[in-house]
Amino acid sequence: MDQPMRGKSSEHRHSDLVLQGLGQLEQGITIFDADLRLIAWNDQFLKMYDYPAELAFVGADFASFIRYNAQRGEYGPGNHEEHVARRVETARLFQPHSIERARPNGQILRVTGNPLPAGGFVTTYTDVTERRLQEERLQQLVAERTSALQLSEARLKLIADEVPAGIAHVDRNMRILYANRRFAAAYGKTPEEIIGFPASDVLHPRTLQESARFFEQARRGALVDFEMRVELPGGRFKDVRTLLRPETPSSGEVIAFYLLSIDVTRRKATMSALMGAQKMDALGRMASGISHDFNNLLTIILGNLGPLADELGDSELTREYVSPAISAARRGSALTRRLLTLARREQYDPEPTEIDTAVAEICTLLRSSIPRELHIEQRNRSDAPKAVVDRAQLEMALLNLAMNARDATEGRGRIVIETSAYDLPAQEAELLHLPVGEYVRIRFSDDGCGMSPEQTERVFEPFYTSKAAGSGSGLGLSMVYGFVKQSNGAISVESTLGEGSHFTILLPSAALHRSDSPAAPELATAGAQSELIESVAATDDEQALILLVEDDREVRRTIRRKIGAIGHPLVEADTADEALDLLARIEAVGVVLTDVDMPGRMNGIDLACHLRSARPDLRVVLMSGQAALLEGEQAACADVPMLRKPFSTAELSAALAAARAPKTKTAGDPLAGDI
Repeated sequence: MDQPMRGKSSEHRHSDLVLQGLGQLEQGITIFDADLRLIAWNDQFLKMYDYPAELAFVGADFASFIRYNAQRGEYGPGNHEEHVARRVETARLFQPHSIERARPNGQILRVTGNPLPAGGFVTTYTDVTERRLQEERLQQLVAERTSALQLSEARLKLIADEVPAGIAHVDRNMRILYANRRFAAAYGKTPEEIIGFPASDVLHPRTLQESARFFEQARRGALVDFEMRVELPGGRFKDVRTLLRPETPSSGEVIAFYLLSIDVTRRKATMSALMGAQKMDALGRMASGISHDFNNLLTIILGNLGPLADELGDSELTREYVSPAISAARRGSALTRRLLTLARREQYDPEPTEIDTAVAEICTLLRSSIPRELHIEQRNRSDAPKAVVDRAQLEMALLNLAMNARDATEGRGRIVIETSAYDLPAQEAELLHLPVGEYVRIRFSDDGCGMSPEQTERVFEPFYTSKAAGSGSGLGLSMVYGFVKQSNGAISVESTLGEGSHFTILLPSAALHRSDSPAAPELATAGAQSELIESVAATDDEQALILLVEDDREVRRTIRRKIGAIGHPLVEADTADEALDLLARIEAVGVVLTDVDMPGRMNGIDLACHLRSARPDLRVVLMSGQAALLEGEQAACADVPMLRKPFSTAELSAALAAARAPKTKTAGDPLAGDI
């Protein structure tokens, strides 16, 4: 088409210029007339299709180009002439068209044809191979990124659903935008069932009311952490710690909140149990530490008040001053003993017990001893199994609860005691640190004044009381707590001011109780010791010489008076070393009465053990204000009478008689001897 322009007419020169201009286009172009004869084209057209130059000339038939393509396989298998005829027929319609052709070599051409007003059509050919490859690469990249994003989203969803916390996204109008599975499950829903709904449709009104102030702080841009007790469907409660984070875009305005809630019920229960155990341990150490000195003081007080009362006789002075003082000192001694019992968790005598029967008996006792306006209702379930408890301690625990309810109701109202079987599930068992299995549940309810959350939290603490000064010792509910824990059970309380209190006690059933577990060696109680002393009926007229070993001078004087009243002669010593010196010089000593806790290289236990081997003919009686010291040495001094301070003259006399009574040597006991 690039022919010399010299010697041509202006019309031909103009046509040549047009064709040269078309040759500069990146697109291929052809013009066919109404007879489908080629009248114009450019070199790009030939290059795109790899046509030989001789194939294109003015007047070339459209079919020749189609036939050339068919012969080299551009249109796939089949009869070549059929391919030609079909395409020529379509071209004769002279309709606008735009198609993309993928050539066998991978080239992609966009073919766009438009009819001309005078007949024929003009067609442009655009190589879009690179564009399509780029689009495919972009589509592949988008697909890869989409897949990676979906995988990341699935991974984040899995993490969010499995993390042990409730996660939610809430807008400023308190509409839930997102919730993970754990958050929704707490309310008995799935995430799909709460997303898009107002929080008021999901959360308890009390939860919304109590958390409103924290959301208000977050609206102002603050990072808020708080704990609260949340009420869930079915009357369940959980202690939840919530981290509230405001969502602030570039504008700085809070548009939503991210919320993460962690269930801290178990942690609080564990911490509460740990603190309770630490308090009881501290109480035990404190009680053990002060009981010796306190009981020594009571020994002196009672030891002096008793003779004073005898001296004054039944006078007005005795009734007005001395008797109340003696009564107060004895109450102090009883209080110390209760405190030691609570702190020590002393061994009970558990046995399979019909709880319904025990509750019925205590209800009968209570009805005759509480105000008539306070009604007691017992509700029993026939399926309640036997529980392994100390029945006496169970009755005492119910009595303490009843007295507490009496004060809470001011003697007017209702007490309901309900017993039933309870199958403790694994989740609750883990929370209560109890084995899974069958329990007996006792629900003790009253409709009294109730307690605040602060009071409810401290209700089982020793010495804590909400009663007026002088109205209670604060040990009643602590004793109930100690009994339940001693019985390998659990106790909880629910209370609201003005709505009464509900105590729930779980006691292990007889089936759950492991009868093959090794029993702890029982310590001799005060009652058993009294039986040991009272069992000695033999009376010895011979008044033995007593060696009194006591480091406290005032206590020694009081005990000296009691020994004198019995009629025994005595000598005294401050320490174990001084006592051994006296025993070396005075052979007439028949009984050594020694305190346990003494200064020096030997205490009373050491002295008793030394005398057992050095002077087998000598009797020993131990005394102490600390019951723990006495009980801790029972194995070593099983046949030694023991006195718990303060003691009466009669108890002292019985202990001395027991010490002088003949003893039977026990087979297999290396410490038993012919004393």
